[in-house]
Amino acid sequence: MASANVTKKVRQVLDLTWDDELPVEPVAIARYLLITKGDEKRNISMVGRDDITFSGQARYDQEKKRYYCEYNVNEPSYRQRFTQAHELGHVVLGHVRNGVSPKRDTSFAVRSDDQDEIDANQFAAELLMPEDYVRTAVKREFNVNKLASLFDVSTAAMHYRLKNLGLL
Repeated sequence: MASANVTKKVRQVLDLTWDDELPVEPVAIARYLLITKGDEKRNISMVGRDDITFSGQARYDQEKKRYYCEYNVNEPSYRQRFTQAHELGHVVLGHVRNGVSPKRDTSFAVRSDDQDEIDANQFAAELLMPEDYVRTAVKREFNVNKLASLFDVSTAAMHYRLKNLGLL
């Protein structure tokens, strides 16, 4: 079940940082976001890594006062982009805090019982495939492969997004 709070957060992020060009670039969005905690403003760094065996993780470095969204550069580009958006979702949604273990994505699992993971997946899907743009694109071209290419996501991600929007 989609969360209205996640949808609201995604729309705020897109309104603040996105240039309305497709595909949406999570790395560029993270560059412009500042997360405010009390009197502190905390930056977000997207870091591609080739030394990890999992898809990605989001963590907070107390010493540097910075969030890190790390993703595996050895995975396909569409998977890297989804992981970037997913980990950014963990940060924006407040799942990543000092003293809490990093939020780590260790599999390609589509389903999870962990609400934080469900919300981060929703965040990623809505960030990479904004509803208005998907609905407009579907009116012009209803081919999942071409739509996936337009939004630079996997065909599976596009399929789920179309299904969740009631377009399939």
